[in-house]
Amino acid sequence: MQEIEIDFFQPEDAPGVARLFRQVYGEGYPVDVYYRPERLCEENAAGRVLSSVARTPEGEVVGHDALVLLDPASRLYENAAGAVRAECRGQGVFFRVFTHSIVDAAERFGAEEVIGEPVCNHLHLQKMCHRLGYIETGLEVDLMPAAAYTAEQSARGRVSVLLGYFRHKPAPRRLYLPPVYRDPLAYLYAGMGVERSFAEPAGELPNAGATEGAMQLFPTAQVARIAIQRIGADFAPFAAERVNEAAGKGAEVFQLWLPLTSPFAAAAADILRGCGFFLGGALPGWHGGDGLLMQKLCGETDWAAIALYSDRAERIAEIVRSDQQAVRR
Repeated sequence: MQEIEIDFFQPEDAPGVARLFRQVYGEGYPVDVYYRPERLCEENAAGRVLSSVARTPEGEVVGHDALVLLDPASRLYENAAGAVRAECRGQGVFFRVFTHSIVDAAERFGAEEVIGEPVCNHLHLQKMCHRLGYIETGLEVDLMPAAAYTAEQSARGRVSVLLGYFRHKPAPRRLYLPPVYRDPLAYLYAGMGVERSFAEPAGELPNAGATEGAMQLFPTAQVARIAIQRIGADFAPFAAERVNEAAGKGAEVFQLWLPLTSPFAAAAADILRGCGFFLGGALPGWHGGDGLLMQKLCGETDWAAIALYSDRAERIAEIVRSDQQAVRR
């Protein structure tokens, strides 16, 4: 077995990363930066992407993992873009490059919070995450497109991912839990190890003020992600307009994040449930506060295809599936 080096990204690695992603994902990975060497160099130089790589003695890239900066103010990162060449599997290469990303890169670049989204078409990555202290907080149903797994035929449809984190800046917060989700969220928070107090939410939206939020589209994945920063009186039309816009551009999976630090999150969640959205989970530290994930799908979910490693993940899946069924009823 040849010696594999695990290291921080260097500009000369970029063409090898692009080749690796085409070998593993074909053209189906939903973020194109890893296929474009110049862009990948720019993103790493700017600190928006922090790539860790596995190299052969000849300098060929055989593995990759990354931290992606989501919020510079809170130093919130997302772990993403994991890949290892087929002939190098079974040698511990991915766990080494994955650990380099979660531990070495996070410490070197001052990541205070790291979100993890291990896929649910197999258990390997979930097991690795647990070895590094991962805590599940939700389930993102059918997030990844089937096309991302066509090259290796490792999934027969869209792939769900767990939501959770590896490290979290311990800042106490006051939250307003929607009554319809009080018990599920109490279960989630009981296992997070964070300091939270809970207050009674407002029963209705505010009488005035505009909703503020931003939408991010992932055309290849057919996913729309809408992050709400402020819930205003116009929340219902604001959300409907974004969803309709995304649907018009081919989105089939809709994720909408609500701030649990807002007393109006409960009213907003009720509106979304009336439009077919169901619970996805919660995430501490989401853009300076705690986020509540609501999700909506155009297709049917193959729940039997979702592989889960831990008892906590199984319980979260039960919670999410139950709410999906309740919303449809």
